[in-house]
Amino acid sequence: MNVKKFRRVEKTWDEFWAEYWRIRLVREDETVAWKNQQVVEFCVQMLGIRPGMRVLDLGCGAGFQALLFGERGITVHGLDISPPLVRYAKSEAKKKGLTATFSVGDMRDFKVDEPFDRVLVLGMSFGFGTEEENDATLNCLYRATKSGGKILLTGQHPYSASTHTGPEWVETEEGFLIHHGTFDPVSCRLGGMWELVRPDGTVVTEGENPESDGIRCYSAPELRRLLAHAGFTRPHFYGSWLLPPGDLQWFSTEMITIAERPGGKPRARAR
Repeated sequence: MNVKKFRRVEKTWDEFWAEYWRIRLVREDETVAWKNQQVVEFCVQMLGIRPGMRVLDLGCGAGFQALLFGERGITVHGLDISPPLVRYAKSEAKKKGLTATFSVGDMRDFKVDEPFDRVLVLGMSFGFGTEEENDATLNCLYRATKSGGKILLTGQHPYSASTHTGPEWVETEEGFLIHHGTFDPVSCRLGGMWELVRPDGTVVTEGENPESDGIRCYSAPELRRLLAHAGFTRPHFYGSWLLPPGDLQWFSTEMITIAERPGGKPRARAR
């Protein structure tokens, strides 16, 4: 009997995982395409987004959701830390004849020339930094949002984080994708690693990855305080992308947060 020999190969986010995770698997999954439509419709209705408004999509990935906004006549700019994903988003916008624009940048440290009507952080992307970096992200969001504008954040709901500790696996066209998850109840961070086991015995593992330190799972009271410290008001928490909107529940897997930047002269923020 021939025994298959496994060979481990480490690939960084920009070498392999960004394109594999955020482009290839998304294109193959009709469920993801359906959810993207849901997300965009939720944002449009709940944030009052209209054609002609300027929307900033932070952590936009390959731009699938940003392009859907563009198809509605919304002026959208996507920012992501991964050059391969930004290149893909630009090429798709050009193919579709959309005015959506994209650039490489880090949501923890970015500036805009002119503030936006709405600022979005989708895909459970808020919380990947340290405590200080997540504070910095909210401060950047505040500066990037027009007076009277709104933001929408998505993050992992801490009460359901343990359901992602696995191990989980799924069969894809390239082999078995396996997730080894961890959750630290003290730091409230959800982490872990992915491996792709190909039929030829090659095991592709994660190398350098902007998400390798896991995601900080904030509770609603914690996030309310962070938003207030950054200058935002009137936060509201939802637990599903389905409309009509449903409030956050203990069993919600995502925490969707909407808040406002107050109109008028900005108030002094606490130090």
